[in-house]
Amino acid sequence: MPNDEPQGFLGRFLADQLAPGRAKAWRNAFLAILAVIAVLGVVIPNHHPHFGFDAYPFFWPIFGLGVGLVLIFVVKKIIQPLIKRPEDHYGDL
Repeated sequence: MPNDEPQGFLGRFLADQLAPGRAKAWRNAFLAILAVIAVLGVVIPNHHPHFGFDAYPFFWPIFGLGVGLVLIFVVKKIIQPLIKRPEDHYGDL
């Protein structure tokens, strides 16, 4: 009968971190790090603007979000119908 306990140091460590109380702490720490990075991105200029619009704070994150949403729409509405197959396309396996 296989053992359900995680094997090795990393497996035991990751299993411990998924405990209900710790998962919330990890999420909060991750969100705090993201907030610090966002604030530092506004406070510390990292490049000279080239196009005019990129001089505004948060231009690149907003641009990335917009492009990502457009890609999701294109894949869902245009690409998926082209490659979609019937449920029984491969027959009974």
